Amino acid sequence: MNQKNIYFPTFGSGIGHANRNLLIAKSLNKNYKYFFSSFSDGYEFLTANGMQCKKIPKIDVSWNKDGTVSTIKTVISMPKLISIFLYHLGYEFNLISKQKPDLIFSDSRLSPILCSKRLDVPSIVILNQIKLLIRLQNKRRKKLEQINAELLGRLWNYANEILIPDLPPPNTICIENIEGVKSIKNNIEYIGFISREIDYKKTDRIKKELKLVENKPTIYIQISGPEQSRPNIYNNIIKQMKSVQNKYNIIISKGNPNGNTEPKKINEIIVFEWCPFKEMFQLSDCMITRGGHSTIGNSITCGKPSIIIPIKNQTEQIQNAAKIEKLGLGINLDEKNIHNSLLNSINKIFNENKFISNVEKFQNLTREYNGIETCKKKITKYVS
Repeated sequence: MNQKNIYFPTFGSGIGHANRNLLIAKSLNKNYKYFFSSFSDGYEFLTANGMQCKKIPKIDVSWNKDGTVSTIKTVISMPKLISIFLYHLGYEFNLISKQKPDLIFSDSRLSPILCSKRLDVPSIVILNQIKLLIRLQNKRRKKLEQINAELLGRLWNYANEILIPDLPPPNTICIENIEGVKSIKNNIEYIGFISREIDYKKTDRIKKELKLVENKPTIYIQISGPEQSRPNIYNNIIKQMKSVQNKYNIIISKGNPNGNTEPKKINEIIVFEWCPFKEMFQLSDCMITRGGHSTIGNSITCGKPSIIIPIKNQTEQIQNAAKIEKLGLGINLDEKNIHNSLLNSINKIFNENKFISNVEKFQNLTREYNGIETCKKKITKYVS
């Protein structure tokens, strides 16, 4: 029997998209083979995990030196971004024509979807953002957002199916990034978060390996996002955590996909360049993370309250963090307030019962869905 060939084009800013597609690909049985394409962190993560991955030019927002999103630089670079997107179209057309995949399963990459339509290859896209949210404080903002959302919606509709890896409304974390798009509303399906099953035996082994103190709460700090955004927040957080290092088990991952996976100790704080243990969410009592959608989904699936520190001007993360706070699942903390508010936020998480109560209710909701299994069924629907 010939193996069916699946192509997983993957958005490469941060590793959330890459990890999501990797989990789906690895869940497929031996009747399937697959390959990826990505850029930046996504490419580094996929190749570090042994995947066959084509490297493509980066298409992303522009960044300031301090690791924040630069709206002005992004606008100025728009002609270059359009040029790169046109290059992507040509590259994808040639790649798909040559590799002849039986199905394209895209995570947030539009160019392969457009090419799939032209080449008559079925395609599925998984998305947690349809709108490009705009940081303007005036009446034009909503109108501009709606215009770009409807345009993008029409383009995403070239996919055979559009999957949203989130809970259905009103409990959707990424609701601000996808709601109200008329051109797409009849073609989307909420499938729940894309999360791996928890190995509880491995969780116990990791606790022993890291020599965590049993009677201390454990805080896991996952620094994620594009490379430029990581150093400043790491330095600011670790300065604050040194004052409570004897009160908690504190573990930090600096978020470098190619970094050393052996932990080091800074006083009593355990620091990884890259934490290889996927079970960290489960063994921790509180998460401190950016506002990436996949990370938030993992926290909820494991029933853990979070302190979310979104990247400045990163509108998707800002909206995700605001939704988490609105639902009572954690605290939305502005990065500029780390020095004044991080330790107070940690105290709130551990002293106010509402956070753990709310997140456990949402954890139960997530059990009604199996995002990975749904994706497997969708793939089988088109490739059998």
